[in-house]
Amino acid sequence: MIRIYVLGQPYWASRIAQALDTCAPDVQAAFVPARSYPRLLARRRAAGRVVLVRAGFRVGATTPRGRLFDAYWSLLLRATPGAVRCHYWLGTDVLNTLEEAEAGTLRRAAVSSSRDDLHVADAPWLAAELESVGLHAATVPVPQPYPAPVAVPPLPGEFRVLTYLSADRFDFYGGEAVLGAARRLPDVGFDVVGRASDPTGSAPANVQWHGWVSDMPRFYAGATVVVRLPRHDGFGATVIEGLLNARHVIYNHDVPFVHRIEPSTTEMLVEALNGLRAAAAAGRLEPNLAGRAYALEEFAQDRLVGRLMALLRSAT
Repeated sequence: MIRIYVLGQPYWASRIAQALDTCAPDVQAAFVPARSYPRLLARRRAAGRVVLVRAGFRVGATTPRGRLFDAYWSLLLRATPGAVRCHYWLGTDVLNTLEEAEAGTLRRAAVSSSRDDLHVADAPWLAAELESVGLHAATVPVPQPYPAPVAVPPLPGEFRVLTYLSADRFDFYGGEAVLGAARRLPDVGFDVVGRASDPTGSAPANVQWHGWVSDMPRFYAGATVVVRLPRHDGFGATVIEGLLNARHVIYNHDVPFVHRIEPSTTEMLVEALNGLRAAAAAGRLEPNLAGRAYALEEFAQDRLVGRLMALLRSAT
């Protein structure tokens, strides 16, 4: 029996633990919330292999919380000799590491001490970024049960754009480029989820703000194109879900069956949208079935768990 304890960013760490516990044979996986850290440290270990995963809590952080977690992690490793040590990098943790490295404040000794541990990145571009600080990471997108419609919804009769803009990080998620494109394309509807209002006060009338929604399948069915243009990202959920719904996707990373634009400017977004809109007007734009087939296979929870477990087993 392999016992896996997942610590770190609660939203993602709990999902990683649940996926492992659900899909992996001979595995007991559990998310460990911060309140249970003392209990885990004091726990008597049962026979069997142990894996310790820190998800989204980066090694070498200079923040007080980061230093405290690194100290706790060291104690936990000493209390669990022989445990597999896994660092699961999700996105913002990589960005913060790169920014501290550039500023010269990164605790490089702490980072170097983890070099022989297993490092896993949510996306290939994150793995490439980690190489710049001397860490080699395998790539496994976070396993979770992405919803996929049984039947592919047809593309809507009206060309519409769906995007996610964070409630508190409008600029980070490419909000200015999206609004710039909406101004240049006044006859195209833009649906924004995640934010309930316009932070600029200058959004055109063709932009609708829906806030946090619980019925995303309806929005995917009503969209022709899904746009995601953050300054930095792991594997964006709206990209994966857009593909699963056979939608066309515009993103600023290389993903099969996705339209990549780089840099993520208004001009590049307008050009990409106009190309898709012209195809739709000519009757040549069909649902993105190739993208759906790719996403159904690539992001199936059991397949991702299998890839992650292969790495964990090879490290034991």
